[in-house]
Amino acid sequence: IDKTIGGYIQMKKKILAILTIAVMLFASMGGLSAFAFVSLEECDKCFQSTMNTLLDREDVEGNSITAVRKPIYDLFLQHLGYVYEFELVEGEGYAIIICDEGNYVAQEVMPHSESPYSEVGEEEQCVFVNSMSYYKAVEGKICDIASGEEISAEAFDILKENAVFYKNEQLRDPEYVTVEIHYSTYQMETYGMAFATPVFCGSGLTSGCAAVAGGNLIGYFDRYYEDLIPNHQAGYYVSEYYIYNYADTYVYQAINTLYDDMEGTANGITESNFKSGLQLYCERKGLTCDFSSVMSLGKLNYNSVKTSMLNNKPVALLLNTYNICDIQMYNSQKEHDLVYTNYFGKHVMVGFGYRVMVYNLPDGSINSYRFIYVATGWADPNDAYFNIEYSTNIVSAYGVNIH
Repeated sequence: IDKTIGGYIQMKKKILAILTIAVMLFASMGGLSAFAFVSLEECDKCFQSTMNTLLDREDVEGNSITAVRKPIYDLFLQHLGYVYEFELVEGEGYAIIICDEGNYVAQEVMPHSESPYSEVGEEEQCVFVNSMSYYKAVEGKICDIASGEEISAEAFDILKENAVFYKNEQLRDPEYVTVEIHYSTYQMETYGMAFATPVFCGSGLTSGCAAVAGGNLIGYFDRYYEDLIPNHQAGYYVSEYYIYNYADTYVYQAINTLYDDMEGTANGITESNFKSGLQLYCERKGLTCDFSSVMSLGKLNYNSVKTSMLNNKPVALLLNTYNICDIQMYNSQKEHDLVYTNYFGKHVMVGFGYRVMVYNLPDGSINSYRFIYVATGWADPNDAYFNIEYSTNIVSAYGVNIH
């Protein structure tokens, strides 16, 4: 949907003062993620300020400037901001305004260049990857603007390494949803990589969930390579069942080291640094850390997840919008409750098992649910089930092997 905004300009020497701007709210924007909150008003203000600074009186006709405003999205189709397309005396120009962790910035301003999104259709979405990198989304698929061809999974992975993403999702509180299932019969397939797997949680680090996930990974393999976490006893057997120990001082020391190796900051840890930092940590121990993607064409391949776990390789889940689920089973009443907490932000969890639930319902229909058993990285709950098909955006997922 395109909307037109008008501003009136009054000359003050070489600075333009845009006095008013019509704020037109979008009733609907296809593809907008539920958690994304980008202020139209703040984007307009940023555009006004930018035009004030950059333009002279001679650049505009009369006392006004008119722009066409279009929403832009990141690679995961989260609302990122707006592109403003305007006309000046010497031709067309555009400005891209985005929300960056609650701050509104002019990411790109070209007063004398045609908008890269001028050929994006009304039913399509403008996708901004980074400066000078533009695409469009057609029915949820990322496509080249000129050719209309969908980009490959390999190209998508390359683009997202340096892409700009919406970063304000932590402002929204979690949602709590309970799904009641009344069934006639059900079948369950379940697997765990140990009777009790590592459930280490944060150690006071800022934006350190990736380092905690790395801690759970090395904690798992510490059972086989005791020097991965020096002085820490990985776990013990009870009969044929292996039970991992909880975190101790030595575990937190290892997580802090991983945080440094991953170049952690208050802004978080990138995917590439998560992988390279974990590999660096293992290299110092004389070990190798391998990552094998369990994604296919940008989607999680659940069969690959199961195969990875059956081959003793836990799965690192890099998420942006996710859920944790408590499966409550009241078999005597033929009722199961799926109690979800839905989160809106980036997080890394580690999967150590899976569960498939298939329900035959009284009306003859069948419902199925696919879960991954995860170490959440939190103190409470420290473990849960993650529904791979409910309120989630799985950015990347890797089977991890340390050897």
